Formats: sequence, structure tokens, C-alpha cells
Amino acid sequence: MQPDWYPAWRDEAFEQLRAKNARLEKEFRLGHWPRYDYDLTTGRLLFSDQGVVKVVTEIQIAGSTGAKAGNWLWAWSNSNLPDNLLGDAKRVRSFRGEERYRRT
Repeated sequence: MQPDWYPAWRDEAFEQLRAKNARLEKEFRLGHWPRYDYDLTTGRLLFSDQGVVKVVTEIQIAGSTGAKAGNWLWAWSNSNLPDNLLGDAKRVRSFRGEERYRRT
């Protein structure tokens, strides 16, 4: 069951995401670079074209998928990921815990 405010919040969040994606497309041409690479050591995502880096950005990891297993693993549960890239995921985890306690 969802709260009464949820549909309006969801629609607003979706619109904000759409606007942000449009801005990234316009300013950085995200979605058009033929290659991307990530570097977990530096916490960067690099978009390139013919070996020339065009856009560099910092990353946080939310989770990972396993193509073979067809599953999702939250970043905080993956001991192979560097801790410095998990800050946002850990915030989500703490919120999830707070929500669980609010419902009981």
C-alpha cells in the first residue's frame, strides 16, 4: 500500500530525472560516446571516442548485477567494492532501516 502523497511525489521525481538526463545529454552528450570505462581505484567513469577521453565524472556504486545468475546485489553487500565508492549506497541502506522502524 502506498501513501496518498506517493503518486504526486513519483511524478515530480520522474520529471526531475527527465530534466536532469536532458541536461546531461545536451551539455555532455551522454549516451552518444561509443565507449565508457570505469576505474574503481580513482572512482571515475570515463566516456571516450576513438581513444580520446571526452567526459570524466566521479561515481558512487549502488549495486551490481550478475548476468549469469540474473540477480542484483546492493553495493554494501559486495565486499569486492572499495568503501570510498559506497557512501550513497550506505545512505540508502540507513534510510531503509529508518523506514522499517517507522512502519512498526
